[in-house]
Amino acid sequence: MLRTFEIKNKDSIVRRPPRGRCIYCGAIEYRGKSERKLGEEHVIAEGLGGILALEEAACEKCEKAINTFEQPILKTVLYAPRVHLGIRRKRRKRGQETTKIQGRVDGKDVEVSLPIDKIPVLLFLLRLGPPGLLVGRPPEIADMTGAWALHLNADKIIAPQGFQSFASPAMDTFKFSQFLAKIAHGFAVDSLGDGFNPTLLDFIRNDARTPRFDLIGGNSQTEPTTTNLHELGD
Repeated sequence: MLRTFEIKNKDSIVRRPPRGRCIYCGAIEYRGKSERKLGEEHVIAEGLGGILALEEAACEKCEKAINTFEQPILKTVLYAPRVHLGIRRKRRKRGQETTKIQGRVDGKDVEVSLPIDKIPVLLFLLRLGPPGLLVGRPPEIADMTGAWALHLNADKIIAPQGFQSFASPAMDTFKFSQFLAKIAHGFAVDSLGDGFNPTLLDFIRNDARTPRFDLIGGNSQTEPTTTNLHELGD
């Protein structure tokens, strides 16, 4: 790797100098005929403990486009894990944290909200092979080698009281792919400035109706465990 950026839980925010244009569409105004400065853009969402922030780097339209996939991911499959881990999020008054789970009670399918500290918490992520663009694989074909799962509270790995079975929130593969694409593009901008030809912009800014496994992928090999909350690398 040419460069890595390591993040531990509750590290201080690292702000980069103002870019003066939206890193997704090139706009120089937050919204048309407005004197408001462009928005601050976190490479990894602030709600996930991301601390690398690009100042004056996002317009209102692109912020809204990103929220259509980023917020659903943060509020479903990653919600219970980030609450359980105590990841710093935007400051606001909070009551008891709950999450929705699906399951069977008395033979019926139900969806209920339960306190996160009373249920099993599973961190579930896709295990993807390299992007098809790098290995000559068609866009619609995934190299999905399985899933990576970690029980975060091993003392609660049985179903909640009264449930015959239960399931964590389902992952929207399309939105999660956009989620990864947004992180990759933001880090590329921070690392390379304008010195690269972006390939992810259309996929980030438009509603994902088909997966783009030619652009999105990972390292299917198991990496050594570290104490970092996140690691970004070129």
